[in-house]
Amino acid sequence: MKVDIAVIGGGMVGAAAALALAQSGFVVAVVEPSQPPALADVAPCETRVSALTLASQSFLAQLDVWQPLQAWGVQPFTAMHVWSDDTTGEVVFRAEEAGVTALGWVIPNRAIQAVLWQALQTHPQVHCLPGRGLEAIEGEQVRLSDGSMVRARLLVGADGACSSVRALASIPLDTHEYGQAAIVGCLRTQQSHENACWQRYTADGPVAFLAMADHISSLAWYLPMDKLEWALSLSDEAFAAAVAQAAGYRLGEIEWVGERAGFPLVRRHAQRYFKGNVVLVGDAAHTIHPQAGQGVNLGFLDVMALREVLNCARQAGMDWAAEAVLRRYQRRRYGDNLLVQRAMDGFDALFAHDLPWKRPLRQGTLTLGRLLPPARHLLMDLALFGRMR
Repeated sequence: MKVDIAVIGGGMVGAAAALALAQSGFVVAVVEPSQPPALADVAPCETRVSALTLASQSFLAQLDVWQPLQAWGVQPFTAMHVWSDDTTGEVVFRAEEAGVTALGWVIPNRAIQAVLWQALQTHPQVHCLPGRGLEAIEGEQVRLSDGSMVRARLLVGADGACSSVRALASIPLDTHEYGQAAIVGCLRTQQSHENACWQRYTADGPVAFLAMADHISSLAWYLPMDKLEWALSLSDEAFAAAVAQAAGYRLGEIEWVGERAGFPLVRRHAQRYFKGNVVLVGDAAHTIHPQAGQGVNLGFLDVMALREVLNCARQAGMDWAAEAVLRRYQRRRYGDNLLVQRAMDGFDALFAHDLPWKRPLRQGTLTLGRLLPPARHLLMDLALFGRMR
């Protein structure tokens, strides 16, 4: 099979890349080792969700997949509350303050993937290759797990944090282990979440409730690695009690908890985003501390930038797969992603209860975030658009 672009990885970012590039006129093959979900099979409350920013929602609307998500059922959140257990006061961000109707939407990852694949499977410029993995990269050809070959001018690696594309292309990776784990799942709170997200910083790490349906939130609870096994081994009743206590009973008792999962937190950043005819997007290029929910949003920003530089090069009569073009993409995204990574590391370090002198800094940060417009606007830009400038 011969195509313009082969996208390896059909998760949220990979599927969005394939659809965006196909809608721009490129012939695309999308390779995904698993069978993508059907939207009808996605539960309203799943363990893995994403908090989509306004920028991501706009991008999905451009791809004509936002309306199917709305029809399936998504609920916006209109406020964010952030506070620490060892300081007074809190920062509250409200949608009306930014002149928007919502700060974001918390949606199961599989729902986003499902609507993207639904669009891919009917697009005339797309060859969908589910159930096949990547075996080798041989110049402009890739060999798949079923022995078939795909020839492409450009290979987009969108195959996640442990990217085979990145490894086969010998692109070096910088990593940092946080010594923390994330526990994720769904829960129902005694009190309404009021269409808001709530995040409390504790000595162990932040705990966040991300608003979904009425009284239902997605949980993100960050703990030291040595508490991961303990948290996963608790009974539902004991787990609910521990989470409610960590959240300071802000939304009352936890009345129900769903299936939960846990994983270690690792920051990764590829030292470059392209090599030869290979270019990386999403988690294949970078992973970030998830406390601000920016992972998939940064991936969608990568896709938007890649689509733009390829289109501009093609319209100018340039070789759109040339190194100079891919370098433009890297310049667009590398610095921004690094800045957001470092900002999240800074928040993590500041709110860690490891040194006594940090406490007045935390108090000052929350006070500035509450009272100083430039600080609020900086954080609102991150929440709405996945950027810090």
